[in-house]
Amino acid sequence: MSDTHHPTKVARSGAIYTGTLIFQKVLSFTYFSFIAAALGPANLGRYTFALSFAAFFSLAVDFGFVNMAIRSFSQAKESHEDYFRVMLTVRLGLAAVGVGLLFLSAAFLGYEKDLLSLLAVTALIMVMDAFTAFGYTVFRARQNLFYESLGTIIFQIIIISAGLLVLQYTRDLRILLLVIALGSFWHVSYSLWLVLFKAQWSIRPCWDWETAKKILVAAWPFFLAAGFIKAYNTIDTILLKNMANDMAVGLYAIPAKVVFSFPFLALGITAAVYPAMSNYAATSRERLQNVFSRTLQLLLTISLPIAVGIFLLAEPIMLRIWPEFKEAIPALRILIWAVVFLFIEYPFGSLLNATSNERRNTWNRGIQLASFIILNVLLIPIYGFMGSVYTALATSALIVILGALKTRRIVAVFNKSMIIVLMKLFVAASAMGTVVYWFRDEYSFLLVIPVAAFVYAVALLLLRVYGYEDWMWVKSVISRKA
Repeated sequence: MSDTHHPTKVARSGAIYTGTLIFQKVLSFTYFSFIAAALGPANLGRYTFALSFAAFFSLAVDFGFVNMAIRSFSQAKESHEDYFRVMLTVRLGLAAVGVGLLFLSAAFLGYEKDLLSLLAVTALIMVMDAFTAFGYTVFRARQNLFYESLGTIIFQIIIISAGLLVLQYTRDLRILLLVIALGSFWHVSYSLWLVLFKAQWSIRPCWDWETAKKILVAAWPFFLAAGFIKAYNTIDTILLKNMANDMAVGLYAIPAKVVFSFPFLALGITAAVYPAMSNYAATSRERLQNVFSRTLQLLLTISLPIAVGIFLLAEPIMLRIWPEFKEAIPALRILIWAVVFLFIEYPFGSLLNATSNERRNTWNRGIQLASFIILNVLLIPIYGFMGSVYTALATSALIVILGALKTRRIVAVFNKSMIIVLMKLFVAASAMGTVVYWFRDEYSFLLVIPVAAFVYAVALLLLRVYGYEDWMWVKSVISRKA
């Protein structure tokens, strides 16, 4: 086995990156909280929309190249550098296409001059971020995530430091977006410097029509799969802007940011068990059943108390952190239940990929996206930003249902033991919720949350939700979370 893909190196590199991701999420959420409090609903809506609109068109720039490049550079080939240079050249062309589509769409939709100036900044961010991610593929393919981890930390520190400084003097959205552009400029410069001086590859454009054609054909499946997810994550904001107003976008942004800050935990856990799923899919259906059920149980154990706790604490949290967004309290109470579905969709998707049913995953994502667009179009005119809330919750449940329909033909999704575990988890979450309900009006939610977590943990022990073997399995998953 080569040193590049040695399990120890993979685990160490992944552990560093996982820690970085957690740190980055905390800084990002903290900065967003300051931005939201400073801007208010309407300006936050414009700020969020400008970023989401550019993120949607980043699909054209990326075109699935990142995942495809990692796979290609991981394989033993002598022409990696030439392949990289051709991909870089194609990416430059795609960047021009993406920016062109962005401004053509903005002109077609009749956006005012001020908004176009914001989109100009976010288009620049979009292009720089795309090339940053591409630069890091060289090192991801070598199982070296240290450089990317370091770059991500410095990038986030630049943004939060410069952003908080700027907020003391101005609320100009263009300046605040330029703060992100500053961080992105450093990040892309750093990633390409690494390619030049660490990998010692050239970044001079190189064109070969046959290679470029092969690249685009090979990237298409990656583009399609990533496209469904990217569109799902951005289209609601775009529809809200065009069918409602900036205020609606801003009010929706708060609960959406809270809810979608959690699923990276599920991603880390399923990434740890996916290799085992892939192996057991070919060697042992009994073990495949075991690892699927344990993963589902663990993710339900984490997500249920999050949903119950924030449902009960939505009002004090909103009034303490974002008092100007109190109209979004009902939205947070409803949308937080999507956390449960966002968590448990991962083991379903991972199982389908592990058993060579990745096309079904892509179809499921396509159905989810189509439903997402249709429901938003129908509900936003009636319920405003709450229409997007209802839609997000419904389609989060839909992707789980679609995954379960196929998964149940491979393993037992809800067998007798899983139903017993579910009942115990509901009892434990109810006990925790009772404590939260009784103390939320008397004490700060900052004190209630750790007390509630302790009660939940004690309930899990008393109900014996996890036995000794289960705890050892959980420990092993955490230890190899890479």
